[in-house]
Amino acid sequence: MYLPSRAKITLRQLGMQIRLARKRRLWTIAELAGKIQVSAPTLMSLEKGEPTVSLGVLIATLWVLGMESELEALAHPEDSEGVKLMSSRLPQKVKARRRKIDNDF
Repeated sequence: MYLPSRAKITLRQLGMQIRLARKRRLWTIAELAGKIQVSAPTLMSLEKGEPTVSLGVLIATLWVLGMESELEALAHPEDSEGVKLMSSRLPQKVKARRRKIDNDF
């Protein structure tokens, strides 16, 4: 899987933040892994920022740590770049489509 270097750095930072949050709660790797029902090696991979860890594991971990509100910022529909792109592609006129009449009652 290809990842730009900036994306790799971001994953590592996210993993470090998760590790720090776990340690602040005084949880061991085994305890947090048990809470999200994954193996300790999977959680360790997440904390290292490895890109092969599933999105579900990330979301479950953030939820258990009480950090799920961070996800709302990621999935916010007001993506300014996306809105610009979408607006530039909108047609000038929209034609009504002809509907077939359904006489089958």
